[in-house]
Amino acid sequence: MKPFNSALFTVGWVILISVALFTTSCSLIGPREVVVQTEYVERVIPIQTRPRGITTYPINFFAVTEENFEEFRATFEDEYSDFVFFALSVPDYENLSLNMAEIRRFIEQQTTLIVYYEDSISTEETEDE
Repeated sequence: MKPFNSALFTVGWVILISVALFTTSCSLIGPREVVVQTEYVERVIPIQTRPRGITTYPINFFAVTEENFEEFRATFEDEYSDFVFFALSVPDYENLSLNMAEIRRFIEQQTTLIVYYEDSISTEETEDE
C-alpha cells in the first residue's frame, strides 16, 4: 500500500471546490433582484440664426424689335458705351419665369419646414419651464 500524500489530497480538494464554485456561478449566494431604471436625457438643440436675406440688384429688360433697333442701339451706346446684349426667345423667357417660380416654391417650402422644426423644439422648451 502506498503512503498517504497530504499535498496531493489538498490540491484535489482545492480543484474540486473551485470547479464546484465555477459551475454553480455563485448561485449559493442567492439571486439578486435586477433593477432597470430608465433615465431620459434632454438633448439641447440650438436654434441657429437665420441667414441674412438675399440682396437683389436691378435688372433692366429691353424689348427690341426690328422697328426700334436703330434707336435702341444709339440710346444704349450713349448710356452704357458697349453694345452687347443677350437675346431670349419668348418661350425661353417663359421658361426662365417658370424656373424662378420653382426656385421660389422650393425656398418657401424649406422655410416652412425649418419653421416647423424650430417651433417643435421651442414648444418642448416652453413646456419644460
